[in-house]
Amino acid sequence: MKLWTVWKIWTICMIGFLFMPSYAWSQDWQGLIMVDSRAGYSTNSALNPFFGGWNQSTSSGYGFVSSTAQLQKLGDFLSADITAGGVYEPFFNDREVLRGGFGLLNLRYRFSSDWSAGVETGGSTMTRMINRQSAWIQPMLAWSPTLFSQIRLKTGSTFRARSSAEEEPTEGYRFDHYGFEYEFWPRFNWQIRTGWYGNLDDPSENQSLQLQVDHTPISRLRVGLRLHADQYQFSQTVNSTTEGPGGSPVGGPGGGAANPGGEDFMVVDEKDRIFRAGVSLQYQLHKTFSVMVNADHMSLRSTASEETFQDYQFSAGFRYSFRPFLGNRGKAAADWRQNDERTVSLRINYTGDGQLYITGDFNDWHRPGIPLSRQTSRQYAAQLNLDPGAYEYKILLIDGDEERWIELTGDTYTVRDGFGGTNGLVFID
Repeated sequence: MKLWTVWKIWTICMIGFLFMPSYAWSQDWQGLIMVDSRAGYSTNSALNPFFGGWNQSTSSGYGFVSSTAQLQKLGDFLSADITAGGVYEPFFNDREVLRGGFGLLNLRYRFSSDWSAGVETGGSTMTRMINRQSAWIQPMLAWSPTLFSQIRLKTGSTFRARSSAEEEPTEGYRFDHYGFEYEFWPRFNWQIRTGWYGNLDDPSENQSLQLQVDHTPISRLRVGLRLHADQYQFSQTVNSTTEGPGGSPVGGPGGGAANPGGEDFMVVDEKDRIFRAGVSLQYQLHKTFSVMVNADHMSLRSTASEETFQDYQFSAGFRYSFRPFLGNRGKAAADWRQNDERTVSLRINYTGDGQLYITGDFNDWHRPGIPLSRQTSRQYAAQLNLDPGAYEYKILLIDGDEERWIELTGDTYTVRDGFGGTNGLVFID
């Protein structure tokens, strides 16, 4: 199947999903819009955030603007994430501008508190001298042995194609892949993700190991560390010319008497090992503005040539992000901030009348609980003294004779309360 056909089918499915009757989910959707602007320098296109592919001749400074929109629905059983965006990336030399777009869809269904399954799919199209399209799809099975850990098994296929501006899209190629992922939170401000990925056509030879650690030492600063170890094995046909009858061929054994004085074609098995380390810093200047710094180092070791190549990349920029109002009237969004070892601040975004209270593990669920003071027409706040640990909580609304629990929005971390509803969950370090 041509990749262009796959791309069109995937696009039609995405459009159909977006315009399907949504009255059942309309009140549960959460949105996020981000605009990233960054400038940097890389000595290899493999380290460029959007370029991809190995090419050391593309050493250049670059800048880019990327806009991304996300829609998310977190339900009791069915959850969905939709991400779409575009990128415009000029290079600081004579190279052509890279431009393109991408889209992702993630559907998950939870069978129980421990098990869930779903499908992840996506695609992209990028243009810079050569048009590159890709599409991928992979089913996923997840198991959560504890509240703070998850193991995922993924397998699927990726389709890719390349063509020049003068050509029709060429026949693409497909490869099947697998992945094992483990994610856990050893503490409130630590997140660790590991992954083992490979090619199903040759599981033992083409593999990738990845580790990512994110730490929030203070409320506004996020530090990330990335480590990759990849191994690729492939065969290539090379020709070598002998120096005369019976002479040794250039490039190793396989010539000589086989084709004295002429060319000798041989198949060489090559194995490349790539090690990559990266660090990222993100500091939140304001609720909507963040500054970011990224740096990467990459080393490739070729078993055929016994050569080692070193590459690096660094970039810096800012991000503007905000959450549009999508009709969550009657729901509350909780934002927790840890001020020091014992003091935490809680801000509640809620549109409606009445007085809000918070109650939970920290006050033995005594009602009505701790009152929240109204800051603006949509924002309430409270300050609590809490020891380190995990706490479940609820938001109570009292409006005259009415008294009811306020449902939390999908972007708030929740757990089931055992009575058909949900409790909010917060971790204090």
